[in-house]
Amino acid sequence: MKFDPYEYTSVIVPGSVLVVTLALIFPDIVPSITTSLSLGDLGLLLILAFIAGHFVQAGGNVWESVIWKILGGWPTASVMAASSSLLSQQQREQLQQKLTTDFGEKTATSFGEGRGQMRELFVHIRQHGSVDRIEKFNRNYGLMRGTAVAFLIAAALVVGFRPEKYSIALLLAATALVFTIRMVRFGKHYAREAFAEYLRTPATSSAE
Repeated sequence: MKFDPYEYTSVIVPGSVLVVTLALIFPDIVPSITTSLSLGDLGLLLILAFIAGHFVQAGGNVWESVIWKILGGWPTASVMAASSSLLSQQQREQLQQKLTTDFGEKTATSFGEGRGQMRELFVHIRQHGSVDRIEKFNRNYGLMRGTAVAFLIAAALVVGFRPEKYSIALLLAATALVFTIRMVRFGKHYAREAFAEYLRTPATSSAE
C-alpha cells in the first residue's frame, strides 16, 4: 500500500496516536507496543493507524467547525472583513479587484459565503501559480486537527476505561488544546499563503 504525503502526515500520524492509546488500554485486542513487534505486526499497526486516522479526521471535521465558529468563522471566509489580520487593506483591495477580473463581480462581492469559491480559487492557483507552500500548510493543518482530536478521544477513553488515571486524561486533554491552538495557527497560515499566491498569479479574465 502506497500513501501520499498528506496521508502520512494528516491521517497516519493522528491515527497512530489513537492506536497507541487503544494498545495501552486493550493490549489483548491491539498488538502490544511494549513488546517486540514482528514485521507483520508493524504492517498491521500501519493499516490500523490509517483506518483510525480517517475515523479521527471525521471527528476533526466536526471539531474544526466548532472551533472556527467560536472564533468567528473560517479565516478564508472573513478575509474581506476590516477586522481580518490575514491581509493588509491594500492587499484586500487588490484581492477584490483581481477576483472581479478573474471570476466576475458576483463572485468578488460574495466571496467567502461558500467553501466552493475557495476550491475554485485553489484550482486557479494550481493552473497559474505554485501550490507547494499552500499544500505544506494544509498538511500541517490536517496534522494538527487530527492529532488534537486523537488526544481528545484518548482522554475520553482513559476516563471511560481507566478512571483512576484521571491525571493522564487531563494531560491528554491539555495536549489536545495545544494542538488545537496550532491548528488555528496553521489554518491562518494556509489562508494567508493561498491569497498571497493568488495575488501573484496573472490575470485570466475568465469572467468574460
